[in-house]
Amino acid sequence: MTSLAGTPLRRAQAGRSPFDSPTLLIVLVLVALFGLYDPRNLAPIFDHLRLPDTDDMMRLVGVRDLLAGQGWFDPVQHRMLPPAGIPSHWSRLIDLPIATLILAFTPILGRAAAEGATCALWPVLLFALYGVLAGFGMRRLFGWRTALLVLFVAPQTAVFLNVFQFGRIDHHNAQLCAVLAIALALADPARRLQRGLLAGAVAGLSLAIGLEALPVIAAAGLLVLIDWVRDGERAAGLLAGYGFGMFGSSTLLFGLQTAPDLWGVTACDALSPPWLLLAAGAATVGGAALVAGQCEVGRTGRCLVAGLVGAGMAVGFLRIAPSCLSGPFTGMDDLVRTSWLDQVDEMRSFPHFLRSEPDVALSNVMPILVAALYAVAMALRERAPDRRRFFIVVAALIVPGALIALGQARGMYVAGAFVPLLGAIALDRAIMALRMPGSGLHRLALVVLALAMLSKAWVLVTAPPARLLAPATIGSQSVPVSNWRACTAPAAYAALDRLPPGIVLGSIDLGPPLLLMTHHAVVAAPYHRNLVGMRAAIEAAEGSEATLRRVTLARGADYLLLCKTALDRADAGRPEPFATDLARGTVPAPDWLTPLAALPDGSALRIWRIRRD
Repeated sequence: MTSLAGTPLRRAQAGRSPFDSPTLLIVLVLVALFGLYDPRNLAPIFDHLRLPDTDDMMRLVGVRDLLAGQGWFDPVQHRMLPPAGIPSHWSRLIDLPIATLILAFTPILGRAAAEGATCALWPVLLFALYGVLAGFGMRRLFGWRTALLVLFVAPQTAVFLNVFQFGRIDHHNAQLCAVLAIALALADPARRLQRGLLAGAVAGLSLAIGLEALPVIAAAGLLVLIDWVRDGERAAGLLAGYGFGMFGSSTLLFGLQTAPDLWGVTACDALSPPWLLLAAGAATVGGAALVAGQCEVGRTGRCLVAGLVGAGMAVGFLRIAPSCLSGPFTGMDDLVRTSWLDQVDEMRSFPHFLRSEPDVALSNVMPILVAALYAVAMALRERAPDRRRFFIVVAALIVPGALIALGQARGMYVAGAFVPLLGAIALDRAIMALRMPGSGLHRLALVVLALAMLSKAWVLVTAPPARLLAPATIGSQSVPVSNWRACTAPAAYAALDRLPPGIVLGSIDLGPPLLLMTHHAVVAAPYHRNLVGMRAAIEAAEGSEATLRRVTLARGADYLLLCKTALDRADAGRPEPFATDLARGTVPAPDWLTPLAALPDGSALRIWRIRRD
């Protein structure tokens, strides 16, 4: 028996695996994708245009304004905090393809269905783009099975379940695709100029779309700079390409999406002169790298060049935009910061999430942390030059995002782009280990490592204890999704739309559905430039009757809209504010508020007409 077991035929038979079949993997990918793109989730979008997030609603409102004739360079939402309105910092570069799809579908489906089809299709198209980019990159380095496993792992991760689901027309999914493209371009072991130009151009596009990926773009720049300082002329092309591509792309797109009279205005939350200065610095050091290669400058000289350009960038940035060092939310007062910004899920820290919603925290953040550690470990262990370069680049980009995610959940959006890649690699190696001789403990460790990068695996482990602990922690939980759905029921907004147009004062999160589903203007919406409106809404929601009356008069509101379900949460230690009691009906309406019977029976919303005399 020993001689038979040792024959090549027996060893080949022992090494066979069902996962060597592309058909099986394709079936598994389709099953995984069904979890992300279940056709039953299309009904709310097509029937009532119920989008997953307030940002998606605000995006569609802006697209509608563009299609209605609002100027390309006029980003103001005129129905928010009228009469002046609030200028948006969001990019028209995302509005344009969405508007184009709506125009293309309208003659076939009608306008309402065209909007629903576009909101459903846009994230699918971006996921397909992600899959194509990842598939080509991973197949070249790790083979066809790993490339297919990327598409299996991605729908198992929380970030993808969030930003690529039907209806997500916000820009985070586009940013994930951009970050992936940057990484794959920089992973070129030959470090060619053309790859640097591609990476830089995509980085400029990402900056024009939004600044969320700025830390990762900066980390990519630091990586190619370190490459050049260490290796000189061999890495000069990649550095020069990255700098030239980013400066050229960001400058061009800035001019295309920004009104000429705003070209000299600093905006900390959008592409503007201080960020273009940093891109110019990257182009400068890239040009210096090419010159240094011709002059045979040594490592010390390269360090000096990098230091001088870096110092010049820092001085220039401090001179023109010192306030931007504190982040994009400059000028926000303490009331809005504590009552709104600190409560936004994207801004909450991992420890905060862990205390209040441990199952959500672990399933969202832990796969990213595990993937980051895996990338670092593989960058140190891998010996094949092309694969080692891949792991170095991915580690350099995912680690900053993972660290940001520990302090602010929004770091997940860019770091999450790499989890499917690393999870697929780990899963492929676990599959290979299962059919190879070796330690059972080693095989188990590889399987656990792969599963640890799947958010759904964390959900299976953490959901049962979370349900057991829920009664003890219910006071710290965020408003349930069911409450949000009750406060945004389409029938209620259809009824509100039949009222004469006016300015509505309501909870901050009710602003986007009001703008999307009615013709009314709103005082407040969850948008950080809407500081005056949000402060008014917070004061109205948390103050006395006198405060509520003062705010309605100051903002010229015609209607007061409250949702009794959304306000119904435990808050021990202080009495309920007047607006909460009014929404619940536990206090009578004052004589300056006239209840309106416009809403359907059983609606969670309540609305009053405001008397201004």
